[in-house]
Amino acid sequence: MKVAVVHPGTQHSWQTALALQELDRLAWYATSIFYQPDRWPYRLERWLPSAAGARLAHEFRRFAQPRLDPTLVRTVGLAEWAERLAARAGWRGLAQRIDRLGNRSFVRQIARDLGSPLPFAVWGYNGSALSTFELARELGRPRILDRTIGDYRTYNALMDEVAERYGEWFLPEDRRIAPEHIARDDREYALADRIAVGSAYAAETIRAHTPPDIAAKLTVLPYCFDEALFGAMPAPVPIPASEPVRLLFVGQAHPRKGIHHLLEAIARIPPSAATLTIVGELRVPRAVFARHADRVHYLPSVPRADMPAIMARHHLLVFPSYFEGSALSLLEALAAGLAIVQTPAAGNGVNAACGLMLARPDTELLHTALLDAIGDRARLQEWRLAAQAEARRYSFARYRDNIVGLLAGMGLY
Repeated sequence: MKVAVVHPGTQHSWQTALALQELDRLAWYATSIFYQPDRWPYRLERWLPSAAGARLAHEFRRFAQPRLDPTLVRTVGLAEWAERLAARAGWRGLAQRIDRLGNRSFVRQIARDLGSPLPFAVWGYNGSALSTFELARELGRPRILDRTIGDYRTYNALMDEVAERYGEWFLPEDRRIAPEHIARDDREYALADRIAVGSAYAAETIRAHTPPDIAAKLTVLPYCFDEALFGAMPAPVPIPASEPVRLLFVGQAHPRKGIHHLLEAIARIPPSAATLTIVGELRVPRAVFARHADRVHYLPSVPRADMPAIMARHHLLVFPSYFEGSALSLLEALAAGLAIVQTPAAGNGVNAACGLMLARPDTELLHTALLDAIGDRARLQEWRLAAQAEARRYSFARYRDNIVGLLAGMGLY
């Protein structure tokens, strides 16, 4: 049976669609953002003055997926662009409202495709699958929920603890996940025939808060890195003794990702020993971040195509997260030849051959781990070389094969 992949945003949905396409199992892929230069709004990059057009092209390139067959792609609505613009402007509440409205509109616009007489299953994503799954169930279609994050009841409990010591690091809208959001998640769990999660950690958070019939639906489906970007990275060269170790953090700079621990730790390490680059959306109050900004080279979100070069300029990825599904940046870092320091909650990534696993997010533990890595350049180089071998465990081919196993287990392959 073929599968329709439905996601109003992006996440790793394009990789799922591509894997199904290569298996000749993709019915169609519905999304809001898919770079096609001859279609609206992407034509704007040619119509605007050169400087503005270049900036827009830079943004659009983040969503280029040339390997996907455009005849199998349905692009629906502009709500995702409006949501992103609102979020970039700092209007988080507005962005969340646009997201909810856009998801409902998205389902209405793909209802005709869902109602096709052809047989296919539906692969949806947390936070946007509810209406799609309700309609798919009415139509008798199998439903796969790709849950890209852990259960938010675990998030709330963890952030309650973090806020006791680091409350000033939170933006108000990020403090807790609302009960109505969690109720929608529970409804998505109930409607799904199978729930795929990226890591054992994410699966455990769901088991901790759901009844046995929901837990029985769980399948760990490890993600893959983008081989078109990271599949041919050169082997890392040794770090010159005269240079500092270059640390990298990729993702939202948010308390749930332990950004406060990283900034506290780097403040205690001399600039001659280590530098830090942060790539991603800043999700802490600017006044708090400003106290540490002199030790950080900060880059907002960048096109995906720029990430390999950024990673190649660094030596060690640091990701002391409290709560994830499984961070794709860890797999990209392995492929790029970066050593890794992470927590178990961050997901798949490090092993003893290519870095350090912290017992938990903690400034002291992180500071000690970074000093160990910085102080032994030979071992750090061994970790970096081993990282690229470990990355092979997260190849696109293996991800595609795991999808075959998931579908076969449901009787769909």
